[in-house]
Amino acid sequence: MDASALRARLNDAWRAPELHCPLPVHGAGHVCVPSDAEDLAELERVAADVVDGAGRPVRAWVVGGRAAGVPDGPPVGGQGGLPIGGEGGLLELRGWVLAEHWFGYGVTATADGPRRVVILARRAFTRPPGAGWVALLRQATGRTEPDRCGVDWAATEAALGTALPGDYKDIVDAFGAGSFDKYLDLLVPGAPGTDLVSWGQDMERYADLYRPYPVHPAPGGVLIWATSEQELTFHWLTGPADPDDWPVMVQYLDGEWQRFDCGTGEFVLRLLTDRTSQFAFPPSAGPFPHWFASWELPEG
Repeated sequence: MDASALRARLNDAWRAPELHCPLPVHGAGHVCVPSDAEDLAELERVAADVVDGAGRPVRAWVVGGRAAGVPDGPPVGGQGGLPIGGEGGLLELRGWVLAEHWFGYGVTATADGPRRVVILARRAFTRPPGAGWVALLRQATGRTEPDRCGVDWAATEAALGTALPGDYKDIVDAFGAGSFDKYLDLLVPGAPGTDLVSWGQDMERYADLYRPYPVHPAPGGVLIWATSEQELTFHWLTGPADPDDWPVMVQYLDGEWQRFDCGTGEFVLRLLTDRTSQFAFPPSAGPFPHWFASWELPEG
């Protein structure tokens, strides 16, 4: 099975209300897809292609039918864990931690001998106490680069005539100009074509497009902060309150609006990972990794 066929099988499994593996002694919470790969090296190449795993660390979770005790791995052995050892159990399991799931490959024992499989298992992706949204976005996108910074926030806020939400500024400082999953394109001060200040100042010229809301700097006006190739636009509903309390407003192609009562960082993370009906945006629809594509800012 090549990478495209495997990706299609995994997408079908991910869309099911619950993951349930049909293999004997396996069960709920994961699904195994049998593979005809000749060996684990070939299986790793196919699996890495599916999840763009090149450069991501591969973790060994089960070795020789025993749990390797690696942190952040799927539960193995015991009640509720992936079966290990014995007939039907996993003999080898390696893979990647990818935000809201574990994706791995390995060997399971069967009555007919060892069988190579690819495994997809759900993982609770929650906010640990004290963890900021930017740290969680880094984890969700596998981003390890240092903060980009470089924005003169005092000048930006003076040009727009308002303070801006702190988590938006933290995201820009950490990621710079670019796009999450090639779906949500950040507007960033100074970025060619996606300059937050220019877009914000131009909104008054097209005020009719944003009805029934006024546009910033009118009281309670909307202020754009991101766009999408899917022809959505993402805004804040500004007001006299602390900018960190501004809700996010999404405007769809037909002009309809949807309000999200959360901050910018939480919204971006949930857009990527939350499959509930309110946040059912395309990036959350599949089991594959999220990423951030950077666009370079001009020098000076």
